Amino acid sequence: MESEAGMILWFENWEQLLWDDGRATAFALIGLAALTALELWIPAEPGQGWRGRGRNLVYLALFKVLGLGGIAFWFTFGPILGVARPEPSGFERVAFVFLNLLTIDFFFYWYHRAQHRFSFLWAIHELHHADAELNATTGYRTYWLEAPVQTILVMTPTLLLFGWRGSTHGLIVLTCSLFFLLFAHANLRLSLGPLGSWIIGPQVHRIHHSRRPEEQNRNFAQYFPFLDRLFGSFYAPGRDEYPRTGTEGLASDASIGRAMFQPFRIWAASFRRP
Repeated sequence: MESEAGMILWFENWEQLLWDDGRATAFALIGLAALTALELWIPAEPGQGWRGRGRNLVYLALFKVLGLGGIAFWFTFGPILGVARPEPSGFERVAFVFLNLLTIDFFFYWYHRAQHRFSFLWAIHELHHADAELNATTGYRTYWLEAPVQTILVMTPTLLLFGWRGSTHGLIVLTCSLFFLLFAHANLRLSLGPLGSWIIGPQVHRIHHSRRPEEQNRNFAQYFPFLDRLFGSFYAPGRDEYPRTGTEGLASDASIGRAMFQPFRIWAASFRRP
């Protein structure tokens, strides 16, 4: 009976995973369409084509399929690993969503810094930075191994500290995360002014993707740039500062196959070094 109950729970959690992830993705795609319209109206970098956007959506599909294991771990074992706590409501829900996002961003900040510090982690992160036409779809330009790695290093400690507060709360947090992800990468000539030190915006995050040496390894936070201020990595862009983006190690328009095998080539080369 226990094994049967466990199987039922497993299937229910998988069903919830697909349903919640599907709804969050639907909301995100609506947001993506709105941001794309704004990008055509007030672009930071005029003249971006559609081919790069299409390529980024292919990376999204690969991330969803190949990286599903990491996401599934979160939803399948979340209620087990986390301390089950009541689902918040009203103003309490708003407070808990903020605290949950802040906890995620704290762990993500240090994981993100490590990605830029250690070559074996940079190998899977470079794909994201290789986009020479930074826009909202770049948020989805993520190597599939990021899913399980972020689950282990970011989401699991968040879950253990913050607890499991129900699927509705999880859906709200996921939807907010996706909005920040798309908005931060949007090709918008938009400054948030003083608010940009507190909430991530396109101009502040564009600095993180800059090709300029003096602007690299800055602005690591995903949601709240005050973490960068706190830990000494914040770079405040000038009023009209919208630098070019991309990397030297991987071309923006590299083939899907090359991009998928690039980390393994880097790792193999590092093992061959004396």
